[in-house]
Amino acid sequence: MARARDHDYRSGFTLLEVMVALGLLTGAFLAVAQLLIVAARATESSRATTLASNLAAQKLEYLRSLAWGYDIAGVPIDELGASPPGSLIVNTTGFVDYLDDAGFWIGSGPSPPPQAMFIRRWSVEADVDTVPPTVLMLRVVVLRRGVPSAPSPGDGHSWVEMTRILSARARRPS
Repeated sequence: MARARDHDYRSGFTLLEVMVALGLLTGAFLAVAQLLIVAARATESSRATTLASNLAAQKLEYLRSLAWGYDIAGVPIDELGASPPGSLIVNTTGFVDYLDDAGFWIGSGPSPPPQAMFIRRWSVEADVDTVPPTVLMLRVVVLRRGVPSAPSPGDGHSWVEMTRILSARARRPS
C-alpha cells in the first residue's frame, strides 16, 4: 500500500521542471521574435531600394522620350535643356522633384515638402566637343529620407542615396 501512494506522488512534474521548460520556451519565442524584426527591416529596405530604382528608371525613360534630334530640314530639335552644374548634388529648380513613400509626385522646387520621402534629381549634360552637340549624358539619382539628425541643414533629416542611373543619347544628322 505504501508503494502505491509513493508512485502517485512521483507521477507529475516538479515546479523546477516546469520553470526550466518555461524558460526554454520563452528564450525560443524571443529568438523567433528578433528574427521576425530583422526580416521586417530587410523587407522594408528592399522595398525602398526597389521603389527608388523604379523612380529613377521612370525619370530616365521620360528624359529619353523628349525630342532631341533633327527635323526634315536638318535643324536641331531640342526639348532637353542642359542642367546647371551640380544639379545632382543640390536641389535645383527644374531638375528635382519630390515623391511620397508610395512614389507619387508631391512637388518640386528648392526645398522638399515635409511629407517627401524621396528626392529625385537629374542632370542633362551635352558634349562640348561638337556644335551642335551630338551626345547627351542623362543622369538620375534618387535619395531617401533618413533618420532625423542634428547637424543636417534644411529639414533636419539626412538623405541617403538609394540609386543612380546613367544613360547616353546620340543625335546624328539624317
